[in-house]
Amino acid sequence: MLARAALLAAAVLLAGCADLEQPVVEQVASTFAAADPSTRCAMLAPATVAVVEAARSESCVQAMAQLSLPEGAVVSSTVWGDNAQVQLVGDTVFLTRTSTGWKVTAAGCRSRGDAPYVCRLEGP
Repeated sequence: MLARAALLAAAVLLAGCADLEQPVVEQVASTFAAADPSTRCAMLAPATVAVVEAARSESCVQAMAQLSLPEGAVVSSTVWGDNAQVQLVGDTVFLTRTSTGWKVTAAGCRSRGDAPYVCRLEGP
């Protein structure tokens, strides 16, 4: 009984923390969607930058300048632990919490129902 109460309390605390992070991840996703290529690169998770540069054989800034990603207002967001998903009008952005704040791991994503999202920009 005590273990069950502790588990319930932990779940409530985690849910509360996620609620506090929602405005932050929504702001990061919105800023990313409207940013110039250099700012977008600074907002990417380091592993995502590495994938972008390796896949395109050019700098992140050059790749971002050629990648057309939709801008749009926030529709909804979900935070679970150190990961988040923000639905924008016309796009879905995935984020991860790093030691320097929330960073974008994937963008230009669209749902395929029960199948994984397909993204124009994504890291590992």
